Amino acid sequence: MLNIFFNIIGLFFIIISIVLIKKTSDRELAIYEEILIIENNIKSYSAMIENILNNFDKLMDSSLDKLKSIEKQNIHNVNAEKIKYESIEPKNSYLIKNKILAEENIEDEGTNEFYSKIIKLAEIGLNSEEIARKLNVGIREVEIFLKIWDN
Repeated sequence: MLNIFFNIIGLFFIIISIVLIKKTSDRELAIYEEILIIENNIKSYSAMIENILNNFDKLMDSSLDKLKSIEKQNIHNVNAEKIKYESIEPKNSYLIKNKILAEENIEDEGTNEFYSKIIKLAEIGLNSEEIARKLNVGIREVEIFLKIWDN
């Protein structure tokens, strides 16, 4: 009788262990399927990124080609205008050069005046943000000039 009782208890434990093993196996199978889905997503994302990079490279190449062609056209146009201008008014080239130099001097005087204002405001004790606000320029521009001026 005791032998039958132990057999029933053993069978009961075997059934419980089979059920637990089945549940664990089902959980592991679900996790494995999720991992496979994630792996497939990663592969597709990798292919998409590679495609995007290839398209970007093509776009960069075509943009550079366009820039080169535009640059060549501009050089050609400038050369054509220069030749046309020189052939029309060869006597006035000296006057034009003087006019360009005068414009550059005016710009230099304006920048020198601008830099002297920065120096004066810095000597008063204003920081670069306040100087930039007063002169309506960028903070970085003022900071760079002040660093150069300090050296």
